[in-house]
Amino acid sequence: MNLHAHLKWRSIGYKLFILFFASMSVSIMLMGYLSYHKANDIISSKVSQVALQTVQQADRRLELLMNEYDNRSLLIFANKEIQKGIVGEYRESYDQSYNNQQIAKFLSNLVNVKNDMLNIYILGERSASYRFTNNGFAEIPMVSIEEQDQDWYKQIRAANGQVVWYGIRSPLVKSNNDEDNKPVFVLGRSIKNFDNLDQSLGVLIMEFDPEPIQQFLSEVDFQAQGHTFIVDGNDTVVADSNGSRLMRPSGLKLPIEDSGFLNEVVDGKEVMVVYDQSKITNWKLVGMAPIQNLVNDSREIGYYTVYLVIGFSVVAIALAFLVAKQMHKPVRMLLWSMRMAREGDFDVQITNGRSDEFGMLFHSFNTMVTRIKDLIDEVYIQKLLKKETQLKMMASQINAHFVYNTLDSIHWISRIYKVDEISTMIFGLSKYLRISLSEGNDFVTVKESADLLESYLSIQKVRYQDKFTVSMSIDPAILHYRVLKFVFQPLVENAIYHGLENKRGSGRLDIRWRMEGQILYFDVEDDGIGIEPDKMAELTEVIASEEAAGEHNFALRNINSQIKLTYGKDFGLFIESTTNVGTKVTLVFPLR
Repeated sequence: MNLHAHLKWRSIGYKLFILFFASMSVSIMLMGYLSYHKANDIISSKVSQVALQTVQQADRRLELLMNEYDNRSLLIFANKEIQKGIVGEYRESYDQSYNNQQIAKFLSNLVNVKNDMLNIYILGERSASYRFTNNGFAEIPMVSIEEQDQDWYKQIRAANGQVVWYGIRSPLVKSNNDEDNKPVFVLGRSIKNFDNLDQSLGVLIMEFDPEPIQQFLSEVDFQAQGHTFIVDGNDTVVADSNGSRLMRPSGLKLPIEDSGFLNEVVDGKEVMVVYDQSKITNWKLVGMAPIQNLVNDSREIGYYTVYLVIGFSVVAIALAFLVAKQMHKPVRMLLWSMRMAREGDFDVQITNGRSDEFGMLFHSFNTMVTRIKDLIDEVYIQKLLKKETQLKMMASQINAHFVYNTLDSIHWISRIYKVDEISTMIFGLSKYLRISLSEGNDFVTVKESADLLESYLSIQKVRYQDKFTVSMSIDPAILHYRVLKFVFQPLVENAIYHGLENKRGSGRLDIRWRMEGQILYFDVEDDGIGIEPDKMAELTEVIASEEAAGEHNFALRNINSQIKLTYGKDFGLFIESTTNVGTKVTLVFPLR
C-alpha cells in the first residue's frame, strides 16, 4: 500500500465519514427496531382486545342457548302430570293410562319445538320413570338403588333443583344400542315435590344434539386459524368444535378472573388465549390462536421497517459523505498551504473567509507564516550586516600590529620633539584602535565603550581646540553590562560633524549613560545648528527603512537595524531636533 492510499484511509475525512455513517446507521436501525416492536405490541394488544370482545359476544350467545335449555328443563320440572306419574297417585288404571298419554303428548310437543333435543329421561324414585327418545315415549321402572348410587345421580340431587351442566359427553343413561351412546350435550336437574320442595322425587336427564354447539364454536372466527372450546371449573374441556378434546384437560392455566387474555406456549408454539366465564354455567369459553397468525400485519410493518432502514442507511451514507467532505475540505486546504510553506513558499495565504474554528486556524496559519517570513528576512538582513561589519573589521585588522608599532613610533618621536598635539592624537588613535578591534568581539562592556568614546574625543579635542566642551556622565551600576561595540561612537561623531562644526562660536556636547529599570538610555545632546524639518523627515524615513539610502545615512540606519535585530523591534534610535537650537539622539535597548 503506497503512502497516499495509507494517508487516505487514515485521513480525518475518512474517520469523519465512518463516524457519521456509523452513528446515523445505528440510530436509524435502533429507531426501526424500537418502532417495529412498539407497533407489534400495539397490534398484539389491539388484536387481543378484539379477540376478547369476539369471545365475550360468543359467550353471550352461548348463554342464550344455555338459558333456553334451562327453560325447557323448567317446563318438565313444573309439569303436574309428570309429578303425578312419578308419585303414582292413580285412582284406577284408566287414570294412569290417561296421565301417560298427557305426559307423552307434552314431551312430544317439547321435543318438536326444536329438533335439537335427542333424549329425555325422567327417573322417578317413587313409582315410575319415563323415557322419550327417537323411538317414542315409554314408561319404565323407577330408578334402581344401583343407579341412585352413581356419582352423576348424587351430583344432580345435591344441586337441589339447580341445573347441573355436563357438556358434550357420552350419555349418562347407558343403552344397549351403540348408536344411542354417541356423545350428546347433557344436563341434569333434580325433580322436587311441589307439595314439599325439600323432598326429591327423582332426576331429569336431558340430552341434546351437540352439533349446534359445535357449529357455534366453529363459527367463532379469529381470522387466524384458531379454535374455540369450553372448559369447566376443573379445567376439563366439556365442548369443542370437533370433539377431539372432549373430557380431557385443556393444559392451560387460566387465571381466576372472569375474562381476559394471556400468552401461552402450546406444543412449542406461542399462542394467544382469550377467555370469558359464563354467568349461567360458570364455564369458560376459551379461544386460542397462534400469535404469529394474529399479528400477520406486523410482518408487513417489519418488512416496511427493513426497507425504510435500508433506504435511510443509503441516505445516511450520502449525508455522511457530504458532511465528511465539507469538514475535510478546509483540512485539505490547510494541509496544502502547510506543504507549500514547508517547501519554502512563505508568501502562501489562505483566503477562505470562514468564521468558524477553521477560520481561526486559517488566520493563525496566515499570521504564523507572515511572522516566519519576517523573522527569516530579519535574520537574513542581520547576516548581511554582520558580514558587512566583519569585512570592515577584516580590512581594519590587516597588519594591525604594523599599524600599532608605527603609531607608537610616531608618538615617541613627537614626544622627543615636544610636539604635544601630535603625541596626544597619536596616543588617542592607538588606544581607540586597540579597543575598537578588541579581537573581533561584537560585544564589549559599557566601561570599554566609554573608554572608546574618551579616546575618540581626545583626538577631536586636539582638532577642534575650544570649539566645544564635552560633558559625559555614566551610571556606575551599568559599567559591567555588555553592549554592542559600534553603536555609540558614530552618534557622537554625527553630533560633532553635523551639529557643532558649523555652529558659530563654541558649543556644548552632553553624553549620558543612564539606566531605568533594565533599559539603557544613551543620550547624545548638542546645542548645534539642529536639523531642518524636511531633512528630519527624510532622516526619520531612512532610519525606519531597511533599504540602503545613501552613504551619508549609512551609520544611523546601520545602528538602528542592529539594535532592532539584536534586541527587538520595540528598541532602536530616536531623534529630536530643533533648527538653530540643537539635536538630541537617544539610543534605547535592554541591558543583558
